[in-house]
Amino acid sequence: MDLVTPTTFGKPPDLRMLRISKKADYAVFLLGAIARQGAYPGGEHPEAVVSAHEIARLAKLSKSVVANLLKEFAKHGFLDSVRGLRGGYRLAKAPAAIALADILEVVEGRFTLVECVAHGHAAAATAPSGGATASGSGLLSLAPSMRATDDHDGVDCALIAFCPSKAPMRVVHDRIARLFRDIRLDELCALPPRGPAGRPAAAVPTHAR
Repeated sequence: MDLVTPTTFGKPPDLRMLRISKKADYAVFLLGAIARQGAYPGGEHPEAVVSAHEIARLAKLSKSVVANLLKEFAKHGFLDSVRGLRGGYRLAKAPAAIALADILEVVEGRFTLVECVAHGHAAAATAPSGGATASGSGLLSLAPSMRATDDHDGVDCALIAFCPSKAPMRVVHDRIARLFRDIRLDELCALPPRGPAGRPAAAVPTHAR
């Protein structure tokens, strides 16, 4: 995810602001292509799989790009893979159980709006039991290798010791992070609600198991 960073003296500001990358966009499309076939637990075709080749053809992307993304999501437990001539992928969870935040984290790493927010979550993660962030959300704590050990270690901002915007920016961070958690794959794919008549006809060939 592309994020705005503080202007560095002598350098032009980053004007991209907050923007989801093409790779993350592709990931949403690929997972959605599988979801639309009902190839997930509780779906219309829970035992069906969708091949990487068919998804690549539909997305007009190289098979290697598609295969690498699918393997990454399988590695993180969001896809089940089936080997063989008629193999492919199915969602390991229902689309409603997969958040946009999950997808972004697999593709781009954990969301951090500004450096001091990452530092705040890191400090909370290393605090003794019972410690909590000011917001209390605990949404996106950092991996141990990314945690800071004091007020300045690991933070690339000279203003952190006295900046009055730290708390407000943490609020902004937490609200965006919560939004990413609330938006689910079924909403991103505009999946119709399931009813007695079922879903529209499949657009991507699937292999029933």
